[in-house]
Amino acid sequence: MPKLYSWRNFWIFWGGGMALFIYLIISGGALETVVAPSGILDHQSAATADRVNAIQQSWADAGVLELARWGMIADLVFITLYMSGGIIGGRLIWQRANSPTLKKVGLLCVLAYFLFGLTDYIETICQLVQLVNEMGSDILAGTAALAKPVKTISWIVGTFAMIVALIWRWRETRA
Repeated sequence: MPKLYSWRNFWIFWGGGMALFIYLIISGGALETVVAPSGILDHQSAATADRVNAIQQSWADAGVLELARWGMIADLVFITLYMSGGIIGGRLIWQRANSPTLKKVGLLCVLAYFLFGLTDYIETICQLVQLVNEMGSDILAGTAALAKPVKTISWIVGTFAMIVALIWRWRETRA
C-alpha cells in the first residue's frame, strides 16, 4: 500500500490543484458582468447580502448561475487538492531536509497550506450556501469577505515557500 506522504502523492495533489486553479481562472471570465466586473472575486468580497443578491441576479440575467455553482464546487475540489499537496510536500521537506533552515521552510509550508485550506473552505462554503439558496446573507457574506484576505496571504506565502523549498531541496539532493 502506498504511503500518503510520498513525492508521488505530492505531485498528484499539488500539481492537480495547480491545474484546476488555472482552469478556474480561465473559465472565470464567464462570470464577469457589469455588476461583478471581477466575476467570482466580487462575490468573495461582497460583504453584504444586498451586494451578493445583486451579483447573483446579474449572473442569473446572464444565464451563468449554474456555471457559478459548478465553479464553486470545483473550487472546493481545488482547495482539497492544493491544500493536501502543500501539506504533503511541506511535511516531506520538513522531515527529510538536511538544512535546519529548509526544515523551517517545510514547516512554514505545512502551516500556510493548512491556514489557506481552512480559510478558503470557510469562504467558499459561505459563498456556495448563498448561491444555492439564491439569497444573500449578511453573516455569510461578511464571513467570506473576512476570510478572503487571510486566504489570499496564506496562498501566496504557501505557494512561494513551496517553490523555494522545492528548488532548495532539489539543489540539496544534487550536492
